[in-house]
Amino acid sequence: MSLLNIYKSIAALFFITMLLTVEAYAHGHSWSGTTEQVAQLAELREHAEAGDPNAQYNLGYMNDTGRDSGIMPKDTRKAAEWYEKAALQGHAKAQSALGQLYIKGFGVPKNYVIGVDWLQKAADQGDAEAQLELGWLYADSKGIPDDPAKALVWWQHAADRDFAHAQFMLGLIYNKGEIVPRNISNAVALWTRASMQGYHPAQSSLGSMYHSGEGVPKDLVKAVGLWEKAAAFGFIDAQYNLALAYYLGSGVKKNELMAYAWSNLAAEYGGSAIAKKLRNSITLTKEQQDLASQMFTNWQLGQIYR
Repeated sequence: MSLLNIYKSIAALFFITMLLTVEAYAHGHSWSGTTEQVAQLAELREHAEAGDPNAQYNLGYMNDTGRDSGIMPKDTRKAAEWYEKAALQGHAKAQSALGQLYIKGFGVPKNYVIGVDWLQKAADQGDAEAQLELGWLYADSKGIPDDPAKALVWWQHAADRDFAHAQFMLGLIYNKGEIVPRNISNAVALWTRASMQGYHPAQSSLGSMYHSGEGVPKDLVKAVGLWEKAAAFGFIDAQYNLALAYYLGSGVKKNELMAYAWSNLAAEYGGSAIAKKLRNSITLTKEQQDLASQMFTNWQLGQIYR
């Protein structure tokens, strides 16, 4: 697998988790109870059937993700139908979503030509997700001729729209020097912008830059702070790096209990072999072992061990 595809897989995996916070229907209302769910869904469907493109898109999104599976099970075929109704009215997000369904062959026959056409329409309207996907298609020669220069242009457009997912990915490309000459300053700038939006992979990568002093003044304390933000939301590399920082006393006061706690999370939830090795190298007292076990059991996403 090429570095580009590895980057795409990493970024896409994290981006899926971010979709859980996307609004469930046109005005951003959330489901809070069965009776209210049914009433809101009925209202949403009424608006969609009356031709409201926002309602059509949101109904498509619900079918696409199955997020509200209690009343709207995942059904990509229906998702494609609703997306198309909105897309034909010029709804950029629906065009982007429909294009991606055609690219993947979900709910519709796989067709790169049709997929690219819808993505192009959305990208021309400034939809950052479509711009990012078009970049991948130009880089992978799927549906359109291989053109790394155009890929870079579309990725830059998405990053310029403050799409953190694109900023992180483009930063990786500049950092590795694939497609473009290696440019650490650009990577740092892109990851900084993404980090400020709370994009955890960027926070983890930027933390590593501060730890090594590559492209930025070396700052171990700042590195730990960035790793903490990413680790708290389950980013495995950051959890391991933070554990190692506590184990070595690098940028933070040496604390083997904290090192054990963070490496244990990375090992058990993330399946990190290197984190497991670090955890198993740490010897705790019986009291510390009990506390570590309690910390692991009670840990919640967003929690920082200190």
